[in-house]
Amino acid sequence: MDREALSSRKILIVDDDTVSRIFLRELLASTGAELNFLRNGYETTKFLETNPLPDIVLLDVRLPDFDGIELAKQLLSKYPNLKIVAETAYTIEGIEEKCNWAGIKGCVYKPINKEELLNLLLKVVE
Repeated sequence: MDREALSSRKILIVDDDTVSRIFLRELLASTGAELNFLRNGYETTKFLETNPLPDIVLLDVRLPDFDGIELAKQLLSKYPNLKIVAETAYTIEGIEEKCNWAGIKGCVYKPINKEELLNLLLKVVE
Protein backbone atom coordinates (compact mmCIF):
# COMPACT_ATOMS: atom_id res chain seq x y z
CA MET A 1 0.00 0.00 0.00
CA ASP A 2 1.12 3.53 -0.77
CA ARG A 3 1.74 5.57 2.40
CA GLU A 4 1.65 8.74 0.32
CA ALA A 5 -2.11 8.15 0.19
CA LEU A 6 -2.19 9.61 3.71
CA SER A 7 -0.07 12.68 2.90
CA SER A 8 -2.97 14.88 1.86
CA ARG A 9 -5.39 13.53 4.47
CA LYS A 10 -6.77 15.14 7.60
CA ILE A 11 -6.75 12.85 10.63
CA LEU A 12 -8.57 13.81 13.81
CA ILE A 13 -7.25 11.95 16.86
CA VAL A 14 -9.47 11.86 19.93
CA ASP A 15 -7.68 10.48 23.00
CA ASP A 16 -7.64 11.79 26.57
CA ASP A 17 -4.25 10.22 27.35
CA THR A 18 -1.33 12.61 26.81
CA VAL A 19 1.21 9.80 26.28
CA SER A 20 -1.04 8.23 23.62
CA ARG A 21 -1.41 11.55 21.81
CA ILE A 22 2.38 12.09 21.80
CA PHE A 23 2.95 8.51 20.60
CA LEU A 24 0.37 8.88 17.79
CA ARG A 25 1.86 12.22 16.73
CA GLU A 26 5.29 10.58 16.42
CA LEU A 27 3.90 7.50 14.72
CA LEU A 28 1.90 9.44 12.11
CA ALA A 29 4.32 12.35 11.54
CA SER A 30 6.07 10.55 8.69
CA THR A 31 2.81 10.17 6.74
CA GLY A 32 2.53 13.89 6.02
CA ALA A 33 -1.11 13.85 7.11
CA GLU A 34 -2.58 16.89 8.81
CA LEU A 35 -3.14 15.85 12.44
CA ASN A 36 -5.56 17.41 14.92
CA PHE A 37 -5.77 16.24 18.52
CA LEU A 38 -8.72 16.45 20.90
CA ARG A 39 -9.22 15.06 24.40
CA ASN A 40 -12.91 14.28 24.73
CA GLY A 41 -16.31 13.89 23.11
CA TYR A 42 -17.41 17.45 23.79
CA GLU A 43 -14.35 18.92 22.02
CA THR A 44 -14.94 16.51 19.15
CA THR A 45 -18.57 17.50 18.56
CA LYS A 46 -17.64 21.21 18.70
CA PHE A 47 -14.67 20.72 16.36
CA LEU A 48 -16.79 18.91 13.77
CA GLU A 49 -19.46 21.63 13.90
CA THR A 50 -16.93 24.35 13.06
CA ASN A 51 -14.31 22.70 10.83
CA PRO A 52 -14.25 20.76 7.55
CA LEU A 53 -14.75 17.04 8.14
CA PRO A 54 -11.52 15.08 8.52
CA ASP A 55 -10.78 12.11 6.28
CA ILE A 56 -10.44 9.84 9.33
CA VAL A 57 -11.28 10.07 13.02
CA LEU A 58 -9.10 7.91 15.25
CA LEU A 59 -11.31 7.61 18.32
CA ASP A 60 -10.45 6.20 21.74
CA VAL A 61 -13.20 3.88 22.99
CA ARG A 62 -12.93 5.19 26.56
CA LEU A 63 -13.13 8.95 26.94
CA PRO A 64 -13.71 10.86 30.20
CA ASP A 65 -17.08 12.24 29.08
CA PHE A 66 -18.30 9.70 26.49
CA ASP A 67 -18.31 6.06 25.55
CA GLY A 68 -16.40 6.18 22.25
CA ILE A 69 -18.73 3.74 20.50
CA GLU A 70 -21.79 5.79 21.51
CA LEU A 71 -20.02 8.96 20.36
CA ALA A 72 -19.24 7.29 17.02
CA LYS A 73 -22.92 6.42 16.55
CA GLN A 74 -23.94 10.02 17.27
CA LEU A 75 -21.30 11.44 14.94
CA LEU A 76 -22.21 9.04 12.12
CA SER A 77 -25.90 9.90 12.42
CA LYS A 78 -24.98 13.56 11.86
CA TYR A 79 -22.06 12.98 9.45
CA PRO A 80 -22.79 9.68 7.63
CA ASN A 81 -19.66 9.91 5.43
CA LEU A 82 -17.30 10.23 8.39
CA LYS A 83 -14.76 7.42 8.60
CA ILE A 84 -14.04 6.39 12.19
CA VAL A 85 -11.39 3.97 13.44
CA ALA A 86 -11.52 2.94 17.10
CA GLU A 87 -8.49 2.57 19.34
CA THR A 88 -8.52 0.96 22.75
CA ALA A 89 -6.27 -0.32 25.49
CA TYR A 90 -8.99 -2.71 26.64
CA THR A 91 -9.73 -6.10 25.18
CA ILE A 92 -13.46 -6.09 25.77
CA GLU A 93 -15.52 -9.12 24.75
CA GLY A 94 -17.31 -8.33 21.49
CA ILE A 95 -15.67 -4.92 20.99
CA GLU A 96 -15.09 -5.43 17.27
CA GLU A 97 -18.72 -6.47 16.73
CA LYS A 98 -19.89 -3.38 18.64
CA CYS A 99 -17.61 -1.22 16.52
CA ASN A 100 -18.91 -2.75 13.28
CA TRP A 101 -22.50 -2.35 14.41
CA ALA A 102 -21.86 1.33 15.22
CA GLY A 103 -20.40 1.96 11.74
CA ILE A 104 -16.77 2.13 12.85
CA LYS A 105 -14.41 1.02 10.07
CA GLY A 106 -11.88 -0.83 12.21
CA CYS A 107 -10.28 -1.19 15.62
CA VAL A 108 -6.65 -1.10 16.80
CA TYR A 109 -5.41 -2.13 20.21
CA LYS A 110 -2.86 -0.40 22.41
CA PRO A 111 0.03 -0.73 22.42
CA ILE A 112 -0.50 0.28 18.81
CA ASN A 113 1.58 -1.43 16.15
CA LYS A 114 2.68 1.17 13.58
CA GLU A 115 2.31 -1.07 10.52
CA GLU A 116 -1.09 -2.35 11.64
CA LEU A 117 -2.38 1.20 12.20
CA LEU A 118 -1.01 2.53 8.91
CA ASN A 119 -2.44 -0.40 6.96
CA LEU A 120 -5.86 0.12 8.56
CA LEU A 121 -5.84 3.88 7.88
CA LEU A 122 -4.83 3.29 4.25
CA LYS A 123 -7.59 0.71 3.86
CA VAL A 124 -10.16 3.12 5.29
CA VAL A 125 -9.25 6.03 2.97
CA GLU A 126 -9.13 3.95 -0.22
